[in-house]
Amino acid sequence: MSNILIYIKLPLYEREWCEHHFGRPCEFPAGTNLNNVIRHFSRPRPADVPPETQQDGEIAICLMGSKSKKPEVYNYISKHGKAAIAEAIDDIFTMNMWEDLTDIGCRSVQLSKLVMDWMDANGISMQGNNYENLRMKFQRIKDTYKNKSGINISRGYKHENS
Repeated sequence: MSNILIYIKLPLYEREWCEHHFGRPCEFPAGTNLNNVIRHFSRPRPADVPPETQQDGEIAICLMGSKSKKPEVYNYISKHGKAAIAEAIDDIFTMNMWEDLTDIGCRSVQLSKLVMDWMDANGISMQGNNYENLRMKFQRIKDTYKNKSGINISRGYKHENS
């Protein structure tokens, strides 16, 4: 692990989820898509750009680097690169949430209970709008499939309107 950090702005629930699974600062496993995205967007810091400090709403991520991109040299991420990293984190987060919350064995349980239990198991607090944001995120995915494609992916969920 290098001691060189980058900072990415994320919603509170994703910051908490990342820190729960990947530590603080976050260190993504070698060879994963997230590290590939970070490595792709890393480049030498321009001479006129000072090192960054962590701001409110940002998560610290440890630069792993590679043989071809040492973090001591390739330690700058542009705003577009940071947006791409945030998008990659959101994709992994959403896949994890989707996989866990669509377990067919739990479908007779209200969505609110599933979401709150999932939050607890993944280090996400009830702080702010975390619960409502996650419930809505999950519901929007289901609604998009149902309304745009006519595919009901609820698997017989009995509390559809809860």
